[in-house]
Amino acid sequence: MQVIYALVPLIGGWLVYGLIASVFLKNASSRDYLLLISSGLIGGLLGGFIGSGMDIPSNLWWMRELIKIGITILAMYTIQIIRIQYYNFKKQ
Repeated sequence: MQVIYALVPLIGGWLVYGLIASVFLKNASSRDYLLLISSGLIGGLLGGFIGSGMDIPSNLWWMRELIKIGITILAMYTIQIIRIQYYNFKKQ
């Protein structure tokens, strides 16, 4: 049960990053939870890794969050393009 209790806030955080990113992208539905969570996961992990590697001072904590949101937007856009290409390829 401890593992489940630890995963719930992580998935919620990824979902929030995905929801924020969906506001900035056209044709990104806030009901597509797989897209939201997967792009939030990629953005949170890569953005956190890049933010910690940049050695940002602690009083600029919002800079890490902007990096995470930016990478989440990029990941969501990339996933949408891949999904569209896959569906167009499958129809042919």
